[in-house]
Amino acid sequence: MVAGLALSPTVGQAQESGSLCAQRPGQTTPPCAVPRGGLVLETGLATWTSSRDGSTTNLLAPLLRVGLGSGLEAELGWTGLTKTKPSDSPAGTARQRYEAGDVVVGALFGSRTSSLAYGLQSFIVLPTGEGRATGGDWGAGVRLPLSWTSGGGWQVSLTPELDLSVDADRRGRHVATGGAAGLSRTLSESLSAGLDISLYRDWDPRGASTRSILATSLAWQVGSNVQFDIGAGFGLTSDSPHTLVSVGVTRRL
Repeated sequence: MVAGLALSPTVGQAQESGSLCAQRPGQTTPPCAVPRGGLVLETGLATWTSSRDGSTTNLLAPLLRVGLGSGLEAELGWTGLTKTKPSDSPAGTARQRYEAGDVVVGALFGSRTSSLAYGLQSFIVLPTGEGRATGGDWGAGVRLPLSWTSGGGWQVSLTPELDLSVDADRRGRHVATGGAAGLSRTLSESLSAGLDISLYRDWDPRGASTRSILATSLAWQVGSNVQFDIGAGFGLTSDSPHTLVSVGVTRRL
């Protein structure tokens, strides 16, 4: 994925004009847009990732979604502050500083029938960050989010994706493809849970890799304008993170 591994939506995906329509938590993308004139701010408060190369801590990654009307929204995000600790770091080394990440600009169109929702999301990643927290060049991608709602509060989601990812040497781009599928259920008026799996194939010139994560998530909506979430993921391939834990909040402004 161009923007890196993150826990994105499987729950809170209702599309009515009064719904919160959160894009957190989970690994699929909801095909619903913020209503005209609406503002929704989603923030990844903290994400911790462990892999064979070390661990990464990411803080304060916001996404502002602006409703433009007719099922269309504009999106402006920042990948936050990131600190990476390589697995071969000598014991007692000086504490590394957090580095600023890249800016993401995008748009999403969504529509639905009685039980099926569908959409199109596109985005560009601008290399505004520093150090390990930036891709070092621009990247882009497109997603085709789909969701189907059945009785009993169940929802099935599917999000295929095609990216132009930045090369490992930060001097160009290559194709990466894949997607995520999820199953979620409304447990009560304020609580939802989801289970999803992602699979991405990255054809970097320095060597192709395959990443897959099985994740679970929980979302708690407080009133009509605030949602808190937590998610955990586990890597299924040697190229995937070993574990991933994320907490965040969504606020309708």
